[in-house]
Amino acid sequence: MQLEGQRLKLCILVACMSAALIGSLFAQQVSPSSPPPGPTPPSKINVPLPPDLQRALPQGVEFQPGSPILCTAQHIGGSLLLAPSLEGATTVVSHIDATTKASNLIIEALAFLPGPPAKTPYNVKAQLEALGLIFNQFGSLQGIQYWSASRKIMRTLYTEAYRVDNPKTRNKLKDPETVAELHVLLPQRTYVYQKDQTFDGVVTEVQCSMSQTTFLMTNTNATPIRLIGIPVLPVDGLRTGFLAAPSSEGILLYFVTSIQSPSIGRSRVFESASNKALALLHWFTETAVAKRLIEPVSLPWNFDDLPPEAKLKITQVLTN
Repeated sequence: MQLEGQRLKLCILVACMSAALIGSLFAQQVSPSSPPPGPTPPSKINVPLPPDLQRALPQGVEFQPGSPILCTAQHIGGSLLLAPSLEGATTVVSHIDATTKASNLIIEALAFLPGPPAKTPYNVKAQLEALGLIFNQFGSLQGIQYWSASRKIMRTLYTEAYRVDNPKTRNKLKDPETVAELHVLLPQRTYVYQKDQTFDGVVTEVQCSMSQTTFLMTNTNATPIRLIGIPVLPVDGLRTGFLAAPSSEGILLYFVTSIQSPSIGRSRVFESASNKALALLHWFTETAVAKRLIEPVSLPWNFDDLPPEAKLKITQVLTN
């Protein structure tokens, strides 16, 4: 019984921390001992979405001027709720569905990030390539932080993060710096080494592709997640997907992660994983602003600070 109890504790621990391995999604540098600057409501949409993006929105999502730029959903198993009807969405959905069980914890987010005033004719290919370079800067994830609701402090999400040649030798590689280097890498499987403050380092397998209208990325853990050498989550225990569709008015960004988990402690798992997803979104928006792909936006660090209208209403009740 004691051994079973220890195993159960390890399972709960890994589920709480597994979202830290998302490769694929964002933060300002904040002191680990200081709280964020208070509740920050998400920015609101200030322009109508282009008709093609408006038509792509899933049921229940109304991105209109005055709406929050972000909609989220948390559920246990079942179909994805926020996947937009865009080119590449079926690839992301199939990637998540391939290993999802009825007990998997699923976190989804859909955001519309307004673009800056256009100074030159809009070039969708250039926008997609710029997005591809951002998503492939794995080294920039090292040191990003998230809000730990249990500790009430900001903590480092990744203590190490860099591209490697494969899961076995793990020789460090540089991230692409040019569009030409990006296009060479796109057809290839990429591997990323990531280390957080609790678990042993893990290698994540990443695959990217770019269509005429979207950029997508799918990730899965290629090595088991271990605690002091003990496997606590198998290969493919955590899968994520990203889909970005740029337009002259802004970027529609979809994110989903599916986590194998025990049947208890689900509310705590969602809390931890959701705040880490928000941290990734901070990283992306800050980087995209610096690249002048979007306008500056405000986002909370704590999922609980999101207004009700930013959370998709789901009838399923989470229980411990």
